Amino acid sequence: MPKRQRPPVSDCDGPSVLSLFTGGGGLDLGFEMAGFRTLTCVDNDPESCKTLRHNRPQWEVFEGDIRDFRPKGKYDIVIGGPPCQGFSTAGKGNPDDPRNFLWREYFRVVAKVRPRAILLENVAGMLLKKNVHHLDRFLEKLGGLGYCPKAELLDAADFGVPQHRKRLIVVAGRGWTPALPDPATPIPLTVAQAISDLVDRVDVPNHQPNRHAPKVVRRWSRLKEGQSDPSYGRARLRSDRPSTTIRAGGGYGPRGDHLAGFHPPIHYALPRQLTVRESARVQSFPDSWVFCGSKTAQGRQVGNAVPPILAGAVAAKLRSCLEENSDTRRSVSAKKKTKRYLRSCASA
Repeated sequence: MPKRQRPPVSDCDGPSVLSLFTGGGGLDLGFEMAGFRTLTCVDNDPESCKTLRHNRPQWEVFEGDIRDFRPKGKYDIVIGGPPCQGFSTAGKGNPDDPRNFLWREYFRVVAKVRPRAILLENVAGMLLKKNVHHLDRFLEKLGGLGYCPKAELLDAADFGVPQHRKRLIVVAGRGWTPALPDPATPIPLTVAQAISDLVDRVDVPNHQPNRHAPKVVRRWSRLKEGQSDPSYGRARLRSDRPSTTIRAGGGYGPRGDHLAGFHPPIHYALPRQLTVRESARVQSFPDSWVFCGSKTAQGRQVGNAVPPILAGAVAAKLRSCLEENSDTRRSVSAKKKTKRYLRSCASA
């Protein structure tokens, strides 16, 4: 049974955050960079919860099924990325995956807490024809509560992350419409810039290279940058470009069978896959953030995370919007705006 959660307390001054589907903490780190204060995290993965408690012992962590979570206290913003495996274009993308409907639990919490703003993150596959009805329904229900949403597809590489990673970002304000940040990096950060110093390092956590079979090492030694190994469907990274997307799931073997574990891309200079720490660097996590659990669990946390630097850019813009609307939200004009928005949703 999940532990009963305490009402959130904090002596910081930044806007308060309730984090759902927290995972390895990428979104929360980004919001922390922008001056927000995470009070409560919710996740059902024991290893992810260990990571959160290890790195931020002051955060209240509810470990259990979100359907058993009953929020207490007030929060300025609710953030989170409901599970995306059923929407992802990387796997089978089953539209009937029960995890596809967990956005309803996200909305249930929002309806209970009524925060000033919300942020929902998911994969680009949520915009596909077979999946977009989930997004449409979520936005419709937000409108029914008086929230004004904005949704865009953002590529992490445009914001200083050394990785091409497109994510759907939905933000909404209660009675006002937030903005999302414009791309901030005209020249993308490369893989070599991000991880080249780690080759001979032994003093950083989560940096234990895999011991691949000799035949795999021989085959990968012959690969040029950008070339793929057809037997495993993985490519050697280009040192002069951002990484391809770091994924959480296992890869596929020579016979097409699914491989358990963590299978990131192949290092641009070495005949091995990236370590968890190298993958975390590509995701823009600081070396001080330690991932707990088995190597597979660590990799899953990294691969499922929102890059903290991307999250930070979104959070900084959202905080600016919160400050601009801090007085308006209490005024009569804001109440009228919300009523007009509700009427427009009802007539649409």
